[in-house]
Amino acid sequence: MTKWRPAILFSFALYMVCLFGLDLFTGKIGFITDRVKPVWWYAAVFLGNFAGAAAVAFLCIAADPGLVAAASAMIDAKLAVPWWSLFFRGLLCGILMYAAVVSWKKSGNPLGIFLCIPMFILSGFEHSIADISYLCMGLRFDFLPALLLIALGNAAGSILVHVTRNGILKV
Repeated sequence: MTKWRPAILFSFALYMVCLFGLDLFTGKIGFITDRVKPVWWYAAVFLGNFAGAAAVAFLCIAADPGLVAAASAMIDAKLAVPWWSLFFRGLLCGILMYAAVVSWKKSGNPLGIFLCIPMFILSGFEHSIADISYLCMGLRFDFLPALLLIALGNAAGSILVHVTRNGILKV
């Protein structure tokens, strides 16, 4: 049950993000090639998500200081993975995040969210914004380079699907 709990909670969180039209980096970055927003806007969204995830992480630490050790152990496990694997896991998560958001945008039906999000969590893929929480909860800023690599993977997966889907890139 331990992996199902975050899968359900994250699905609900993305549903709320979509329902209220909020900006989540991994849900928006795939649309960068549409040039509706300037490139700096996506960086600002990432930094805003970083600040929000950090604030929640520090509140969680205040509520339960035992989370520091647990989050630090999770960071150790992530740092033991080769860099290319973190990027690839980020890429696969980006593909599923894009699919979840597009399914919502096209139909307003949350089914895609509640299928794609558990799929990436149960598969062990990496979500950069969620990983910010672990970085901050574990007080492990040595994870920052790996986090940026994961964010690049999230962006690459989302952008790849978007440009392929819209005929910008023929595969």
